[in-house]
Amino acid sequence: MTNLKEGDVAPDFELPDIDMNIHKLGEFKGKNTLLAFFPAAESPVCTTEMCVFRDSLSEFENNHTAVIGISVDGPFANKIFKENRHLNFPLLSDYKRETISNYGIVMKDLGPLKDYNAAKRSVFLLDKNGVIKYVWISDNPLIEPNYNEIKSKLKEINN
Repeated sequence: MTNLKEGDVAPDFELPDIDMNIHKLGEFKGKNTLLAFFPAAESPVCTTEMCVFRDSLSEFENNHTAVIGISVDGPFANKIFKENRHLNFPLLSDYKRETISNYGIVMKDLGPLKDYNAAKRSVFLLDKNGVIKYVWISDNPLIEPNYNEIKSKLKEINN
């Protein structure tokens, strides 16, 4: 596992969306990108976090930033999550768990589920060239990111 930090180029990925169309990180170059990794679709804290990003999407878009949610849940689970919560940004499935490994954010056990590797709740803010400008990783899946800090960093990137 890699310990990514600000200034590193974000590792590329190829992940399916809810309709099983494959997306690469490179598709989002040319604009800032917020990668929001979450442990489990429809879980309480993940729902709260993704809904905050949903409700803030116009602010991100006004700052030329794409928001992408990523979990190890399959495309079908992510589709239900996206539909139920009216999420207005792509949800991608890291079902092979390669991307969470490449980003160094593997949570070894999801609660009492031993050996169920999920994503640590994490946020990576990338500039238009795919360079990491902000990293937030939580070892506690019940902790949400500091949304104001993310938005503040985004404004710094755009200045």
